Amino acid sequence: MKKIYFFFVASCLSLTLSAATQELDPAQVLADTLYAAADYTVPSYTEFLIAKKAAVADPTQTKLQALVDKVAALKSKEDPYNMVATINGDPKTQMAFAWFTNDSIENGAVQIVAKANANEADFEGENVIIVPAATKRTKQLRYVGICSYMVVASGIPVGVKYRYISHKALATDLTPGTTYSWRVGYAGHWSDIAQFRTEDENQGEYSFLIMSDSHIMNRTYVEEARRCAKAAVKTVPEARFCCFPGDFVEDGTAANSEWEWERWFEEAMEPVIKKMPMVPTDGNHDDSPCLNYTYHFNTDNYFNLNVTSKPQFDGITYSFVYGDVLFLVFSMQDYWRESYDQKYRSWSVYLSDRVTYWFRQQCHNNPDTKFRVSLAHYNLFSGSDHSTDDDPPLFRKCMLPTFKECEIDVALQGHDHTYEVIGPVDPDKLTVVPGSVTDTVRVHPEDNSDWGHTDNKTGLTGGTYKTDDGTFYFIGATCGHKRYYPHSRKRMEQEYTEDLSVLFDNKHHNVKNYFDLFTGMFGQPEAPTFTKITVKEDCLEFNSYTADDDEGNVTLINTMRVVRTKPHTVTDLHEGVERPKIVQEGEKYIQNGQLFILRDGRTFNAFGQEVK
Repeated sequence: MKKIYFFFVASCLSLTLSAATQELDPAQVLADTLYAAADYTVPSYTEFLIAKKAAVADPTQTKLQALVDKVAALKSKEDPYNMVATINGDPKTQMAFAWFTNDSIENGAVQIVAKANANEADFEGENVIIVPAATKRTKQLRYVGICSYMVVASGIPVGVKYRYISHKALATDLTPGTTYSWRVGYAGHWSDIAQFRTEDENQGEYSFLIMSDSHIMNRTYVEEARRCAKAAVKTVPEARFCCFPGDFVEDGTAANSEWEWERWFEEAMEPVIKKMPMVPTDGNHDDSPCLNYTYHFNTDNYFNLNVTSKPQFDGITYSFVYGDVLFLVFSMQDYWRESYDQKYRSWSVYLSDRVTYWFRQQCHNNPDTKFRVSLAHYNLFSGSDHSTDDDPPLFRKCMLPTFKECEIDVALQGHDHTYEVIGPVDPDKLTVVPGSVTDTVRVHPEDNSDWGHTDNKTGLTGGTYKTDDGTFYFIGATCGHKRYYPHSRKRMEQEYTEDLSVLFDNKHHNVKNYFDLFTGMFGQPEAPTFTKITVKEDCLEFNSYTADDDEGNVTLINTMRVVRTKPHTVTDLHEGVERPKIVQEGEKYIQNGQLFILRDGRTFNAFGQEVK
């Protein structure tokens, strides 16, 4: 049996290498009780276990030093972790926060000071804003799930479950245009310090980030997502927030892995979280009855509170205005929660009525912004493996009329893991709006069959995209390691069908001349990718980068502009709907200024609430 040479200094709970050591065999090390799990936070203790098992298996100087470092990094069980700030309400005056502690640690508040790069002493003054947290004990969350990496690395078996305390706080009455530093916890147990900036009173030009689909599942995925986050912060330190449209983790369903969520907060996205708030919504891999997403984020829950058929997670559909942009963050994940056409995917009450009414409401209430930008995980249009999924025909059927009516300029999407520039698309004809694309640069001929599968299939970069009469769709590849590859024109033509009997076989789509919708760069960067979007007076400027190494170095891979030359129309909440003399089953009508619908002989309002 291999031997390990080291000793424990119990008085300070640290591990130190020494030439004169007590000899312990691996069995003794593994059985050691000096560091008890109950005394430390779940994240720090798991990292200790991983280092400990690695040192037992390979007792080299490097592995032993790594174990020393992890012992030094053990954190008291009272300490907070998984902290994040999120936009919730008016970003001029509000900011929301969420974090976890071990089960039974219910003390907690957020402390905020109006200072950039504050230190601990700054939180001892009189001008500290303190907001107590509301707490909730989570369900039992499966910690390791089906991740074989974690089982091997830590020795924690599949199926182990932990409960946590989820803390949430909302700060109000903040000062516009102010950089704040913040931390969470309570006396003697404070987190690291992070910061954010509120929107300016008269917000001019600003930038934000979009990253997506980290799919945390093992060390490679953690490290590549962290590389991307680190590069994004170094390249765009002035970014006001980061949009993240889902698939935070790989393992959803009831067999989910909370360790994957933990690593997203504690390591993968930690560089971004410490510099700016997040703007999240859920993805299909985040789906879980364990409600990990709900516990981890604190976003506006107005939509959920006003619909009868509740989405799975809190705060996945919400809006906010920042500068000259109305952001409509929404989820299509719950399309099945009310009646829908299961066979031909032609309609969904949840999307066609509930989500659509919410879109109208937000646009009606905010008519004066220059740009309307949606953020969702699922694709209405995409050009890689998800283009032939069962769901896109339904999403297009339900949401394209909404995008047309609400004049959505830009749809930011995730899910497809490829870099895709699409449209602007005419929502009626499913073609590119004539004259809407200019200034593209041809870098090589289109779709050469001799290219590798990563190549830019259109041969185009750059471009100016005018959204007066259509929506511009964008997928910015992935910030992580899981990648799909662009389909060629020939393949898209072969995948097209009008035959409903084969459309939903995950091999076909129903968009004629699909490849022609791809009007800009369309390829696989083969590296973690993020995009900086700058809101300017005359355009939205997109600059996309690959993260090239662990030092934050990047390569600019594409620059383009989205413009709008005419104002949005004011959205009528009841446009085209008149009260009939006799209300038919399934018919919408107005009464006393409110929109109603008759279903199954019962009357419901626009959010699906029954009216007696």
